[in-house]
Amino acid sequence: MIAFVGSVFSPTYFRARRRHIAADPTAHCGFNVVVHGERGSSWAFSEYRGTEVERSADRLVLGRNQIDRSEHGLRVTVDERTSPWGRPLRGQIRLESPMWMPDQFALDDAGRHVWWPVAPQATIHVDLEQPKLRFVGTGYHDSNRGIEPLEQAFSRWTWSRSTDAGGTSLLYDVTASDGVDRRLGLRYGGGAVEPIEPSAMTGLGRSRWGLSRHTRVAPGGHARLQRTLVDTPFYARSIIETDLAGAPAIGIHEVVDLERFARTTTQLMLPFRTRGAQWW
Repeated sequence: MIAFVGSVFSPTYFRARRRHIAADPTAHCGFNVVVHGERGSSWAFSEYRGTEVERSADRLVLGRNQIDRSEHGLRVTVDERTSPWGRPLRGQIRLESPMWMPDQFALDDAGRHVWWPVAPQATIHVDLEQPKLRFVGTGYHDSNRGIEPLEQAFSRWTWSRSTDAGGTSLLYDVTASDGVDRRLGLRYGGGAVEPIEPSAMTGLGRSRWGLSRHTRVAPGGHARLQRTLVDTPFYARSIIETDLAGAPAIGIHEVVDLERFARTTTQLMLPFRTRGAQWW
């Protein structure tokens, strides 16, 4: 689940930026929920603006969806329609964390884009009415913010989160628009955070849209693709099996190609999967 204030993947917002219109980010908000199951996925991605958006320090309302924050975690009310079929996607999600982590990390040399792993280790409670689904599992919460368009600063990035018995490992590798690479690696466990430097690169195979997928592993380690969850022309999300801390771990891997995102063909396809997106 991703909530956007200034939806970075909105085709409407993209066109406004390209026309040098001083667009208000709160006029281009977005809400993305994906439920993956054995029989397929339920996908909802909607844009919200104007009176549909309400924002305060501890609450974000996007249409009929609502996110409330407390010192212990997040409570999310989801009330969406899937795209493109319009089926209901409704229920409650609670994320519980013993604490919010304070450290934030610049993704570029100028500090225009910042990543905040707010709750690297959390517990998630999912109680959906439609589709019917209930479970308790390992959760994660982070935040990204920036003061310029992503496609202006970066050409691509890969991100992964893997969890084993001893903790959670995060990798964030970005390639700037000028070709310079920046690598971040963090290990959370036992209430402490440490930098990690897995240096060996390994491939995970291409997606159906031809996106190159790779990740970093410890020397002598390995990584293997288990399942592709989301596959689009510029973005892919997958489940991987990896080894970063000397023990097998299951992880989530993402790759984004912003050069592909900015292509006219991609922008023409996005409204088909984004409810509320405007064509002009």
